[in-house]
Amino acid sequence: MPDSLERELDASVCPSAANATHGAIQPHGCLIGFDSDWRRVCLASTNLPRFFGLASTEALGCPLERVVGGGATVALERALALGSPGISLPARPASGALQRLHLSLHATGRLIILAAEPLEGTAHDLPGLGYAWGTRLAQADSTGELDARLQQALHALTGFEFCTLSQPKRAGPATEHLPGELSHSDYPPLWLVDSRAVPVELLATPGINADLSDCPLHLPAPMLHRWLADRQARAALMLDLQAARPERRYAVCWDRRPRSLAPPLRHLLLQLVQTAALRRTLLDETQQTQQRYRLLSERNSRLQRLAYTDPLTQLANRHRIERVLETELALASRTDAPLAVLLFDIDHFKPINDTHGHETGDRVLSQVARQAQSHLRDSDHLGRWGGEEFIVVIPCCELSRARELAWRMCRALAQRRIDPVGQVTASFGVATSQPGDSCRTLVRRADQAMYLAKQAGRACVRTQEAG
Repeated sequence: MPDSLERELDASVCPSAANATHGAIQPHGCLIGFDSDWRRVCLASTNLPRFFGLASTEALGCPLERVVGGGATVALERALALGSPGISLPARPASGALQRLHLSLHATGRLIILAAEPLEGTAHDLPGLGYAWGTRLAQADSTGELDARLQQALHALTGFEFCTLSQPKRAGPATEHLPGELSHSDYPPLWLVDSRAVPVELLATPGINADLSDCPLHLPAPMLHRWLADRQARAALMLDLQAARPERRYAVCWDRRPRSLAPPLRHLLLQLVQTAALRRTLLDETQQTQQRYRLLSERNSRLQRLAYTDPLTQLANRHRIERVLETELALASRTDAPLAVLLFDIDHFKPINDTHGHETGDRVLSQVARQAQSHLRDSDHLGRWGGEEFIVVIPCCELSRARELAWRMCRALAQRRIDPVGQVTASFGVATSQPGDSCRTLVRRADQAMYLAKQAGRACVRTQEAG
């Protein structure tokens, strides 16, 4: 690297060139910065002769075509307009040996940054490899499978010894972590690092302030040097998996030997990573949609239960049991099958509330409901008709059987004590469906029978025949 005296001598030979330094880059390529009018080179790395046979001090202030040639300049302008990742061209450096270079560029502020790297070791069928691995990534059914396939692709295409999907330190104890500063710094989405290479200095004309954050020759941060040293790694390939998220996530390949990857292969790797990122987003959104659907379904079921269930006794409420009765009565009418209705009311319930309080009254209602439910079949329907009154809808049940069931329920309830009230009884009315019945007429007959049970002294059963 030239010292300050050498730069001053170069500048005296070429007065249009300045000797101000502007940082440094990795040495596996060279860098040229020029104005957006393509008229003047404003920034050049000191290894420019190795790639183009022209000293950096001579290049500063000159048109770009003098450095790379007129044909290459036209091709670069077209590539930038088309959004192409770069072009390849033959170049003859100062050594005189012809080599092929890959030129990539991007616009940043008032400057356009051009990075030149040698084309070496490029696979023969990159499009075919990209299609094959891209298809495998796009067909992954889970994020775990996607990560495994991405690691396989990186291993196969780079040949690096190690490959992992890393996360910043806050991600959790079970993952491979990178230095925390990488999650908040501006670095290229794909980055090839040689941790022991000597940086190449940049020279610039006065007033130049170039943003090199997207440059593939960007120098690694000191913390990344230490991270690689801990793993005895010389070369590393960093691919940003999710730059848009709060915590950046990287695919990291590293090797104990110096390694190089030609730009076309790096572009293919970046495309695969982007394919994986899109697939991950789709999988995450699908999972979130499924979770939202399950949550919505659970909430709808809960709302339905609330709409149809009495909150105190957890029985069907009046609205629900009326719908059940309509359905069962219509079915009984079509099949000419009997349908029984039991209507029962807790005796002397108001004194229970007045003496022991409404909380005790609520407990009595709940226990009576459980006691009644224990005598019923799965096909029978028990509901709270209102207040201390309950109704049982019993399909395929004749009057005699319904009366027997009502007496069993009546006696079982009277034999059980409910603290602190003691004995609690109920009066039962029983009715069965008749031709031309509606829900109202059927329930009215059961209600009349229950009234007869009250008149008979309570804690007993009466049927519609008794009326």
